[in-house]
Order: sequence, then C-alpha cells, then structure tokens
Amino acid sequence: MGKTVHFDLTGRVAVVTGASRGLGVELATSLAEYGADLALMAGNEEKMKKVAEGIREKCGVKVMTVKVDISDEASVQAAVSAVMDEYGKIDILVNNAGIIRYGRPEEISAEDWRECLDVDVTGTWLMSKEVVNASMLEKGGRIINICSVNSFSASPAAVVYHVAKAAEAALTKSCAAAWAGHGIYVNGIAPGNMQNGEMAPDTPPAILENIRNKVPQRRLGQYGDLSGALLFLASDANTYTQGTIIVCDGGLILESF
Repeated sequence: MGKTVHFDLTGRVAVVTGASRGLGVELATSLAEYGADLALMAGNEEKMKKVAEGIREKCGVKVMTVKVDISDEASVQAAVSAVMDEYGKIDILVNNAGIIRYGRPEEISAEDWRECLDVDVTGTWLMSKEVVNASMLEKGGRIINICSVNSFSASPAAVVYHVAKAAEAALTKSCAAAWAGHGIYVNGIAPGNMQNGEMAPDTPPAILENIRNKVPQRRLGQYGDLSGALLFLASDANTYTQGTIIVCDGGLILESF
C-alpha cells in the first residue's frame, strides 16, 4: 500500500525570491533537499551565485539565478521569462523577498512608506501575477507567501511594516479565492522572530534575551523551523488547504492577547 502523504518535489521547479541571504537561502535549500530544481531571485547577484553554488553541491539539483527588482513590473516580467526559457514551467513560487522600515505614523517618510509597500505587497502581487499567467493558469501550482506574525498585530514604531504584512496576508487569501479553480494553491507562512530573518546580526545580547522571553518557547526561530510548513504547502501533501496562513512563531502570537 502506498503512502498517503507525499513530500517529494523531484521534477518540480521552484522560484524563491529574496534568495541571496537569510530565510530565502533556508527556504530554497529545504525545497532542493526534497528534489526541486530552483530559480533563485534577488537583487544581489554576487551573493546569489554563491548561494546557488552551495545548494548545487549539497543537493545535486539544477539551480539558476536571476537578478530582479520585484517592485518593478518590467524586471519581474523579464525574470519570469528567463525561468520559463530555462525550465519551461514554474510549479512553486515562494514570495520571500521583503523589507522593513521603521517609523511612527506621524514621523515615517513617504519614501520609506512607499518602498516598504512596493516590495512587500506590490512585489508579491507582481511575482504571483506573472508566474500564474506564464505557467500556473494552465498547469496549476503552489504559491507560498512569507508573511509575518506582524500581519496580525500592531506597532507604533514600525507602522508601515505591519500594514504591508497585513496587506500581504489579505492578498494571499484573495489570490487563493481567485485561482483555486485552476489548481493553484495559495497559502502563507507567518514566521515569528527568526534568528535567520530580518534581525540585525549585531543585535545586543540583552535585547535578544528580552525578545526570547516574550516567546512561550523561550527561543528565537532557528534554521529549519519553517521547513515543515513550507514542504507541506509546496508538495502534494497539501490537497485541501487554501488561503491559509500557517503561523510558525514558537507561540509568540499567543502572548499578544
């Protein structure tokens, strides 16, 4: 009797944005470990090529790199076309690229506001739109948006980031409703405070300790803590989950209520 659940991604093509560092590298590597061929996308081509080389050596899959500005429509169109030229299809899209800008609502500059929304929201939409039109409307596929626990909370000091991540969660649900009939599964993952995420590497120990103490598991998210959710959403293990945001935060969101 065969297995009920299958996580194997052999023969699948996965695009991962923001793949030159941090969570992007982690997510891309997890997909490659289960057999997916990759198209890494980011703005820093030099770093991205080093990442690609490491994944090829570790996992033995095909890895291409594509420089892109996900906030620019023409750049996104060219990047998706390059992947289609190389692989002929896109089965999985992980919208991981994102930025954070700090500032209270009465202080933040219009430039920082626009930049954060352009990358975190418009970029996610543009990538999804282009990949769906290029491949998934015809062949189906899986889109995983990397949202945040901040999608469901508020902050006086990083207002635009919380707005952007809330919008990204709403976009996830709207796209899921729009494309479910085409065999396209659109879901999200909401990480908490990740050691490998946006946190500055030189964050003082006292601040790190304060952050850890706010998490019921009393630790920051570590390498691999998002991989289980990612592989579920990206693989044939998911047959009926649509428009859902899986929270991976060690229980942090529980402390908000």
